Parts: sequence; structure tokens; C-alpha cells
Amino acid sequence: MKVYVIRHGETNMGKNNLIATDKEPLNEIGISQAINVGKNLRKFHIDRIYCSPIERAKHTLELFNLDKNIPIVIDNRIKERNMGIYERIEFSKLDWDVFWGYDSEEKYKEVESMKSVYQRVSNFLNELKEKHGNESVLLVTHGGIIRAIDWYFRGITNQTFQCENCKIYEYELENSYDI
Repeated sequence: MKVYVIRHGETNMGKNNLIATDKEPLNEIGISQAINVGKNLRKFHIDRIYCSPIERAKHTLELFNLDKNIPIVIDNRIKERNMGIYERIEFSKLDWDVFWGYDSEEKYKEVESMKSVYQRVSNFLNELKEKHGNESVLLVTHGGIIRAIDWYFRGITNQTFQCENCKIYEYELENSYDI
């Protein structure tokens, strides 16, 4: 099973190195990124799409302008982690690798842990494998979720994984790890 994963387009908060709120929209660059990656996506065979319920992900998907017959599911399991009190905080005020690390709850108790994010993403991907084993699926989501997806396929690591806005990441679902 092919899984294509894309992070939403750029936002002003992200561009200014701030933890975004759920309400943060795409900026002009993010809109352009989404339109451009949408053109590339038309080269791929996609059977179904899963998208985060957060507006910037849904707006990104809308701008792809893909075939209207592809089923789309809005799924809370690929929503960005709940940032709690860290919304609008500058990246530089966080221990970035710890904040996005598997054991993030040891230092950042006020935010959804990456361990929790990984568990919900693992459950989601396991369900995809059962339901859509022979299909190609596109996921439109967020940086923290893509980090958890990458852990699922490559194993959990503390190496920095900084995903780009509107870049296509490709995985084969059969090659997964689970803890």
C-alpha cells in the first residue's frame, strides 16, 4: 500500500517560528505551495484521501484541485497534537528536540505527548492497512503527525525530522514498525 503524506502549506506563524494555533490560515506562499504540489499530485494514482480537520490542512487539500471523485475523510487522528499553553510560543524558547521527541512529556507536561501522538497515528495507520491494503492513500496533515508517521515506518528515533510544507513524503505501509 502506498501512503503519500503532505504537510499543509506555509502559515505566517510557522514562517515567524511560532507554534501555530488551530485557527492559523495559510499565507500567500502556503497557497502557492499547495497549488504547485497539487499539480504534481495529479501524476499519482490516489484512491482515497484522509485530511486533518484543522483549517490549514483542509485549505491545502482544497487547493490541490484533485479529482472530485476521490473519497475524502476528515479524521481527528491526524490532527496536529494539542499544543496547550505552547501555542504562539517562539520555537527558540523550546528545547526543540525534546519538545518533538518521543519522551516529550518528561519536560513538557502541559502539551499532548509525542508518545500519545505516536499511539493514535499507529492505530490510524494499522486501520488503514486493514481497510485499504491495496489502495494508494494521501494524508494531508501537520509536522508533528508526519514525525509520528515517519517513526512508524522507520522506527522511533531522536534524530531531528523537520518536514517541509507541501513536500510529498512516500511510504510503503507493509514496511512498518510498531512498539
